[in-house]
Amino acid sequence: MNPSDLWWQALADGPLLLALFDADGRLRLANAAYRAAWGLAEGEHPTRVEMASAAQAAGIGPAEPEGRGPRAPRVGYEQSWRDGRRFWWVEQPTPDGGRACTGVDISALARPRPPAGQLLLAQAGLELLQSLLSDARAWPLCVATTAPGADAAPLLAGIRAEDGCARLDDGRLLLILPSTGPAQAAALVGRLGGLALTEAQWGESATELLLRA
Repeated sequence: MNPSDLWWQALADGPLLLALFDADGRLRLANAAYRAAWGLAEGEHPTRVEMASAAQAAGIGPAEPEGRGPRAPRVGYEQSWRDGRRFWWVEQPTPDGGRACTGVDISALARPRPPAGQLLLAQAGLELLQSLLSDARAWPLCVATTAPGADAAPLLAGIRAEDGCARLDDGRLLLILPSTGPAQAAALVGRLGGLALTEAQWGESATELLLRA
């Protein structure tokens, strides 16, 4: 294999998410990483709006929906996804009026932690959980959930500064317990009472972990 072939194989099969859209916002070309992130089968060529709608129905895709009007010029930007992942995108216009899009998953990069004792909204909790799932320093990692409508005050007072607490969309409280083994987490849950404990598994996403919890 010559160097040129190796270069194009790296673009096709590597970690970068690559896509090319026409002037109407329809996908023309995309590599395997881009299609996997958006849940697109080979040969599908949806518009960006169609992609966003399908991703939302599948519980993935951007936390903020794609606009339906003309897209404002954007070069580099960070985007939070509904499953807790974060992507950095670079978009550049093409001569035919379309866009070339390059992305990379930055979920594992360190980001500022929210202040201790703060009750997070569901999306912020998902983002925190996803960042910890991607950080080997946070393992072992456990989560605990309450019944819907539980009072957050006693939980916030009883957890450690490095723990997280978020109110999920279904009304449950989610406790995120990084660097906490099952025995230690079980002891904490026993003191707080009324929680269901789940140990994270390496390689799963925040959405997958919450489905198990």
